[in-house]
Amino acid sequence: MLDPVPPEFDPKPGLRKAAVLVTIAERTEGDVLVCTRRHESMRAHAGQISFPGGRRDPGEQPRTTALRETDEEIGVPATRVEVFGAMPARFSVAGFWVHPIVGRIPRDHPLTPAEDEVARIVEFPLRELSEPDCWDLRPPSHGRSTTLLPHFDYDGEVLWGLTARFVLDLLERSGNPPLPNG
Repeated sequence: MLDPVPPEFDPKPGLRKAAVLVTIAERTEGDVLVCTRRHESMRAHAGQISFPGGRRDPGEQPRTTALRETDEEIGVPATRVEVFGAMPARFSVAGFWVHPIVGRIPRDHPLTPAEDEVARIVEFPLRELSEPDCWDLRPPSHGRSTTLLPHFDYDGEVLWGLTARFVLDLLERSGNPPLPNG
């Protein structure tokens, strides 16, 4: 279902390198994807939903970047993450080439949002993410684009953009895509 974790970032001239952890956690009601809502004060993607992750530090591999950022943003150290694999990297409109690393965090590990970056930790149930009726196509609320993009509304939060694309990639690989053609 998943690709091997790449040992290096893809060479993409002109694009900055980043990695995220597509974070799966087991809950009593079923598995969830753990995301963050970025603070409104952030320079990029303020108030948006994202997976823990960010820009590569010099010399880092994608796995190292994703795990470091997960520790920094939600307080889960690398030693507590079981990495399953990766999915293909994607371009971000902010000029990043983002590698998604997929992993599970322990059920009992407390999640601690980084006060300077994370406004809220949001858990999206995989069961609901897999339901076609829970997704809709609409233009993004930010910017001037009229392109219809997948959106998922849950618990007062909106999952869309690159994070939604990674979720749909994961669901497609699991054999349960909620939208036609992923």
